[in-house]
Amino acid sequence: MVLCLMGCSKDKQLCDTIQNKEENSGVYYFYFRTNYYNNPQMNQIGGAGINSQYASGKVSEEVYNQYDIGDQYCY
Repeated sequence: MVLCLMGCSKDKQLCDTIQNKEENSGVYYFYFRTNYYNNPQMNQIGGAGINSQYASGKVSEEVYNQYDIGDQYCY
């Protein structure tokens, strides 16, 4: 039997530093760490207007306005 006394949680969050922010046609994005995909097709999954140089996440306008570049964003 394994006991988990410290650090165990079903609600573990991942956090990244916001490297860039962008609004494109009313859609809001945070850009995080460098995207290391070698396959250019993998980088185009997000669609037109999304910078594939970084891993990104789409957020609401409200969330977008709460954070600045350099802030930690947890999800």
